[in-house]
Amino acid sequence: MVFAVAFAVMLPLLLSGCGAQTPEAAVTNFYKAQSVGDFNALLASVLPENVRRMTDTDLVNVKKQVSTSQIKAQGLQFKTIPDKSDPNKADVQIVNGVLTAKDPSTGQTQRITIAQYKKQTGKYPSYATEKYKGSWYVNIPLASADQPTQSTPQQQ
Repeated sequence: MVFAVAFAVMLPLLLSGCGAQTPEAAVTNFYKAQSVGDFNALLASVLPENVRRMTDTDLVNVKKQVSTSQIKAQGLQFKTIPDKSDPNKADVQIVNGVLTAKDPSTGQTQRITIAQYKKQTGKYPSYATEKYKGSWYVNIPLASADQPTQSTPQQQ
């Protein structure tokens, strides 16, 4: 009996930082980490390969973004679209809910429903997710080396 209680208490600790059981849970974890400003939880929700590619400067920059962004998500509902060629990948669309974020440069809080977002952009917000060692993670680039480069227009 004591062993069962000890195991029940330890299980969540053993599983923490190990990714999510579903693609939707990976996206939920990603938003939860941002909403409370938990840098370590954010990193734990992202594909480990992407985190390993981060430099010390990348870590500092992402930590600053997490602490200042103050993104809140409410009532999110998802639609998962499995990758037909790879069962370890899926896109997760946010199809309902509300996102609220404080703009760090202006201090203003902006609120948008997913319906408003879709009306403005023509698509739902979507996240690539990937299964790695049995758990699901959000597959977003965090390392500066993985970011798309900005091209400047050439003058003639």
